[in-house]
Amino acid sequence: MTETKWPELPWDQVIDRVSPLVFRVYAGQSAGTAFIISCAPAKTSGRYSAILATALHVLTDAVQTGDNVTLVSADKSRVFDSSIDEMRIQELGSAVHDTAMILLLSDRPIVQQDQLLPMLPYEFMLPRGVEVGWLGFPGLVEPELCFFHGHISGYSSDPPMYLVDGVAIHGVSGCPAFDNRAHFIGLVSAYVPNVIDESTTLPGMSAIMPTNALRMFMQDFMKATVL
Repeated sequence: MTETKWPELPWDQVIDRVSPLVFRVYAGQSAGTAFIISCAPAKTSGRYSAILATALHVLTDAVQTGDNVTLVSADKSRVFDSSIDEMRIQELGSAVHDTAMILLLSDRPIVQQDQLLPMLPYEFMLPRGVEVGWLGFPGLVEPELCFFHGHISGYSSDPPMYLVDGVAIHGVSGCPAFDNRAHFIGLVSAYVPNVIDESTTLPGMSAIMPTNALRMFMQDFMKATVL
């Protein structure tokens, strides 16, 4: 019997794999979550490099004002600041796609390549009913890294994104969403509340931007190898 390359795992084991790649983002007056999707060891340049994905709206204030961007790992052992480490922000697509990358260069190690998660092919979309999870830093318990989960409920076509029956509390914007095989499937972009009237708001749905744009940019423009 052939062993599955990416077997299903208990959620606690998936969380253990994902957590080292998740960073709290402080950008001007905004705060959110980012996630390492690619990295490279120091070579002739003597510097380490990594690419982090996040929601574009997390970085908008810092881009407009020139304020520092600070990245803090979930265990607080790694801190990178744009006043010391080189960071470049790359918007992917138009603002409606709400996706951006942070290109980080540092004299200090960032993450090991064998820690990276596989990314779903950009032509593939998960079917309705699949359980997914996400890890981020909700502002109400900052800086605690919290796990959330739900199911793919449906899709939005403009722009293409997953609609998930779960919450996305302020602060988790840009955090990674993944399946129980530890595949990176997308970024949490927003929470769409069910507003009945001015005094009544019911539970809504989370919006998750798929990895399509990120994978296409890395493969076609950066010529990077994606797991």
